[in-house]
Amino acid sequence: MRLLFYPKRIRQRRNNENRAFKADIQEDTLRTARIDWQLALMILMALLMTSPFAAADQKSTPDTKPATVASKPLNAQLPKIWHIDAKHKDFRVEVTNDLFRAEWVNIPPDAAKQGAYIHTECRRVGAKWVGTSTVYQAAAISKDPTVKTTKMCRLTIRFEVDSITPEKITFHSEAMRDFDPTKCQLLQTAWEEFSWVPKK
Repeated sequence: MRLLFYPKRIRQRRNNENRAFKADIQEDTLRTARIDWQLALMILMALLMTSPFAAADQKSTPDTKPATVASKPLNAQLPKIWHIDAKHKDFRVEVTNDLFRAEWVNIPPDAAKQGAYIHTECRRVGAKWVGTSTVYQAAAISKDPTVKTTKMCRLTIRFEVDSITPEKITFHSEAMRDFDPTKCQLLQTAWEEFSWVPKK
């Protein structure tokens, strides 16, 4: 008789275990679903809170693209002819990129016939333009002022431009202190400051 009741008890125990297992599954499912709903609700609240601020930032933020302002090159801003009173000379000046050029233009007719010229060329080095000036002019050989004996000499001297504005060009150049005209040789020089102003 006892053998007849064992299967029933086993089935009851199994049924109870199945119910408990199902209950656990349902409880876990509800817990997971509850967590998912809470997470979704938090994300939704965050989106609702940040959206107005993001929209406000988009409206208030100006266009950060740099404005392109057309600026004339330095050469276009400068007068073409410059004058130095100390030498009574006029020069044509050109500044392109990092190159500075100047050329003597009011050459006296007699000197022009002999091919006289002054060419200056400098390159930009930091805040200055550094280079040389080549001079080809007649040098008086005779010490007697009544006798005009000259010799054409070519000299190269150092030349540095300090600043360039539309109103003034300042520069330093080697000036002759001692010169042998018979040999066209510079014996002594010294740096001096000069300036050019626009030709009026």
